[in-house]
Amino acid sequence: MEKPTPPHYSPCVRLGNLVFTSGQLPLLDRATKEAPESIEEQTLLCLQKIEQLIATHGLSKESIIKTTAFISDIEDWGAVNQIYADFFGQHKPARSIIPVKKLNFGCMIEIEAIAGWA
Repeated sequence: MEKPTPPHYSPCVRLGNLVFTSGQLPLLDRATKEAPESIEEQTLLCLQKIEQLIATHGLSKESIIKTTAFISDIEDWGAVNQIYADFFGQHKPARSIIPVKKLNFGCMIEIEAIAGWA
């Protein structure tokens, strides 16, 4: 049996003054594909993972200028929005929320971001 090919992507890439993250799933453990049960916990975990990724480039969540969230149930929009607002506080990046049919590993949300320096 052949060994599965690992995904071909970078978690985040810097180009000039911008850092682009790949979509972050709310996985607690990549090996088991375990994720928190609630959309609120999943949303917060995705945002925290993005914050950790951009920190490797010396950026903070206040450096995020755009996010895109993919959600598997449009009814979760309000809960996602509340966690997002709590996480960012007065900082308001541009944002898109896109409903999708299904996400990997049964996750309810995936978020990607663009951050940068002025």
